[in-house]
Amino acid sequence: MARVAVTPVTSSTAGAVCTPVNFTADGISVPNDGRTAVIVNNGAGAPATITTQFGDLAQVDGIVPPDRTKSVVNATSQVFGPWGSEYNQTDRQVFIDVSSPTSVTYQVIRVNPK
Repeated sequence: MARVAVTPVTSSTAGAVCTPVNFTADGISVPNDGRTAVIVNNGAGAPATITTQFGDLAQVDGIVPPDRTKSVVNATSQVFGPWGSEYNQTDRQVFIDVSSPTSVTYQVIRVNPK
């Protein structure tokens, strides 16, 4: 399976349906536009590690920093994003992976300013 390219649901004052989707072992990619966030829901019986990859251009003294990891405790949800340009992959996407996709879902939203 390949990484899943996700199109965010655009928020609205009238409401927008944002359905949870199961993570896959290959992770997801989301647009890095400064208005997108990912909600991770961990329904598993154990913590899940979410990894956000730095892009190849994110360098400190010529070295790409280690990817950012965050543990999401079981039976909780956390919001990730928006991200800075240091997370951009070559196509201005952010790559997000999960340690164990079983019972871990995500929702991707884009907030439009008024």
